[in-house]
Amino acid sequence: GLPGESPLVRVLEDESRGRLGRFNQKDVSMVFSSEANNKALEAIFSSQLFYENRQERFIRSMAEWLPRKAENLTPYTMALIAKYVARHRLREPRLLDTIANFLLKRGEQLDSKVIQKLVFPFSRMNYRPSNHSELFPKLEAILEQKAGSSPLATVNILMSMFQLSHFPQTVLHQVFSPAFITNVMSSPYALIVRRYLSLLDAAVELEFRDYSGPRLDPRYRVLMFEHALTADEANRKYSYKGLVAEALRQLVGEECYRQDEVLPPGYCTDFLLWINRSGTVLPLSRVPLASKAPSAHAATSPAAISLRASVLALTSDLQDFAPVVLSVNDKWHYCQNSDILVGSRAMRDRHLRLLGYCLVQVSGGLLPAPSSPRQQPPAAVPQ
Repeated sequence: GLPGESPLVRVLEDESRGRLGRFNQKDVSMVFSSEANNKALEAIFSSQLFYENRQERFIRSMAEWLPRKAENLTPYTMALIAKYVARHRLREPRLLDTIANFLLKRGEQLDSKVIQKLVFPFSRMNYRPSNHSELFPKLEAILEQKAGSSPLATVNILMSMFQLSHFPQTVLHQVFSPAFITNVMSSPYALIVRRYLSLLDAAVELEFRDYSGPRLDPRYRVLMFEHALTADEANRKYSYKGLVAEALRQLVGEECYRQDEVLPPGYCTDFLLWINRSGTVLPLSRVPLASKAPSAHAATSPAAISLRASVLALTSDLQDFAPVVLSVNDKWHYCQNSDILVGSRAMRDRHLRLLGYCLVQVSGGLLPAPSSPRQQPPAAVPQ
């Protein structure tokens, strides 16, 4: 194939985007006319160019059309629409509630692999559907019956519910059971399911204190992430993190913070600092070892990490020191055209606070563009 940066590829991409940009209101009306059928919609949403580009007029028309026509759609078509909504972080209640109503009516007929695709937009957009009081119990009942048929889909659905602060107790009894774990360990996706189960187990400890059922065997606990995500690395040139790092180097010095630190239960953080009662940022060498945030990399065994022990270690000297996580929130950390964090980021922040960290959010909207030649210290918004 041609190199991605070659002039010919750039010309072809520009031409494709130009054609997509000429997608006018008449075309939109035709797509969502009464003649629109599943095959036509599948062709549209299966187009990679269309999938990767957001068309505002198309989205507005779809939000008006979908609630009226959803009952005529196949689960496959609705799953493609859900994928598009999640891809572009569209926190559009009409679209999300329509997907939720579709799921409520047809959930029992669907396998868990399809259900996970329809549920994902809710957690992605940190959005509880208007019918959640009916939908969530129904999903629990379905998972109770189908939990073992597709373990990966089951834990994906559970993760979506956890991100929305809904904890299905009876399903947790199943996924933490020896039978479910044995089934998972012999599967080709054992590691990813272990990562999800480890994070679910941590969430139970931090947020679902009334739970008294089985927990994940410590032998199987692993960190959700062990280093910065590949996607974060790919987005680095578009991120404001470099500006913040430069500002910290100038303001406090490199010896006073850690960058890209992974904290139990496996959350990647942008910057970690320690501040004393007078508001001074301390060099890491002056922070007592017992009070330092436990580094996931320094742990001899991830399974040995105790979240409660981490909380105690952090709060024992809280009168003297405060651990601060400085988060740089770029545009992909928010729902589209919104100041609402996506569900995974919101859950991470909740858990870090419960673990004793003070969070300071830096919004990319308050900073100059990453390509700006002048790098200035950013404004911070404590939360």
